[in-house]
Amino acid sequence: MKWWWLFILIVVSGLAIEWLNPSTPRAMALGNPCAQDPNNLTTNGSMIGPGHQVLPYGILADGWTPFVLSAAIPHFEWVNNEQSPGDPGGSQHIWADLDQFDAGIYQTVSNLTPGASYHMWLGFARTAYDPADGNPRNEVTNLIGRQVGVDVNGGVNPSAPGLMWGSVFTPGGQALGITQLHITFTMPTTRATIFMRAINQNTIGRSKVWFDSVCMEHVNAPPVTLSHVYLPLITMQSAPTPVCTVSNVATITVGAHPKAIAADPASNRAFVGLFDSSSVAVIDTMTNTKIATWTTTDSNGHSNGIGFTSGRLFVSMRDTARVAILDATNGSFIGFRSVGALPYGVGAANGKVWVANYSSRTVSVIDAATTNLILSPTIGDSPSLVAAANDRAYVSYWGGGIAVIGNDGSNLGNFTTAGGGSYGVAINAAANRLYATNRATNAVSILDATTGVVKKSIIESFEPYAIAVNPTTNHAFIVSAVGNFVRVRDATTLAFVTDIPVGTQTDLSGDGGDGIVVSGNQIYVSNYAAGTVSVLSETCQ
Repeated sequence: MKWWWLFILIVVSGLAIEWLNPSTPRAMALGNPCAQDPNNLTTNGSMIGPGHQVLPYGILADGWTPFVLSAAIPHFEWVNNEQSPGDPGGSQHIWADLDQFDAGIYQTVSNLTPGASYHMWLGFARTAYDPADGNPRNEVTNLIGRQVGVDVNGGVNPSAPGLMWGSVFTPGGQALGITQLHITFTMPTTRATIFMRAINQNTIGRSKVWFDSVCMEHVNAPPVTLSHVYLPLITMQSAPTPVCTVSNVATITVGAHPKAIAADPASNRAFVGLFDSSSVAVIDTMTNTKIATWTTTDSNGHSNGIGFTSGRLFVSMRDTARVAILDATNGSFIGFRSVGALPYGVGAANGKVWVANYSSRTVSVIDAATTNLILSPTIGDSPSLVAAANDRAYVSYWGGGIAVIGNDGSNLGNFTTAGGGSYGVAINAAANRLYATNRATNAVSILDATTGVVKKSIIESFEPYAIAVNPTTNHAFIVSAVGNFVRVRDATTLAFVTDIPVGTQTDLSGDGGDGIVVSGNQIYVSNYAAGTVSVLSETCQ
């Protein structure tokens, strides 16, 4: 009798150990290729194309839905050049250039039996990268993980705490028969959602993943308490972006025809160039009130662009071809610096200033400490607005795109991908994303800030003017000078968030739409025709 009890204990223990490991592969009853077996419970496990488009992600194999957990959104494609050798018909391809990503595909399987057990596996999961050195190829990398998961309650949220994930498989070069990409589970409901996930940590060239041959079948196994098989979600992204709502919280009267705005978060101040009086209005950003008006001593210059760095303000005098320099603490006048004809936008950062000279086709680079002119490179017709980064600035020019100008005046790039009509420009240096508006095509685009490659682009129903980005809330703010509103979009996907009405932008002169700046979670928008500044606030949870 003791031997019988011992035998039963060993068998039950072995089954329990196997069952508590969701990566343990089980014997497959489906035929080969399993994805084409009529008893396969997945829809289009063979990834037969040509697929369907899902904006803004790309092309998905029929029956599958994309998900993205990272800030970077990779490209989704259906392809037939890389697939399971025994399962022709195509594969789901996911790739990105120079970006880490965490993304994948899922589908919900219905009509399952509560209390029954099922086994799902990913038969083909190839990874590779192209070094992008001019010789296109697939190189092996161990920096791209593959993972399968299941939500036994039929949920579609890949971040759900109860979602059951298998182990992450990272070795490159192996695509078929990966035992870690199997998962077994017992159903409490009639619907389960299965997930295929790619976790890429490579940033060299183009990182690529192919998924094919997804199979699922009923298996005989003992019941198990699901809480024992939950695995922690393995992610490479930072904390999720907070959910933020935007509202117009204040309107500040500043003076006739306000143009560009600069901010100094450290002193809780914003500075607005006033065109008619050639002066600068000062706003206390804690109380959202105007506290001073500072003169530039150039009554005929007409304040247009404005930049702040090193405790100083640099104000372009549009009609006298110079920049007025003020002490940002008390507004005292420091001096002038001659620049090109019709100086328009100004950007400043890290002790350097860039001035877009609209008529002379140049950019004047100024040292903030000495006020000396460093260089004035020619970039093209009608330089307009400026987004300054740590050691360079991105200057839009209507004649053909965005010029990248170093802090020494060197020309670091010419992003003609933004196109003629480029106007608004903003930079998120941490994410290496450059944002551009185009008033000729109504396009709003995200570019790679290093290469100028367009990563995302949408066409607005209105003419977009200035643009600003809040990296903290991942929102982009686009000024409609004709519609008198600011459009808010997701700064990663360009998905629409909301429209916020602001004051009147344009008048008979056709001017306006140039002034917007982010300070903390507040956004300041100059209303040219109304003589006011609108304050938008982001409330986040």
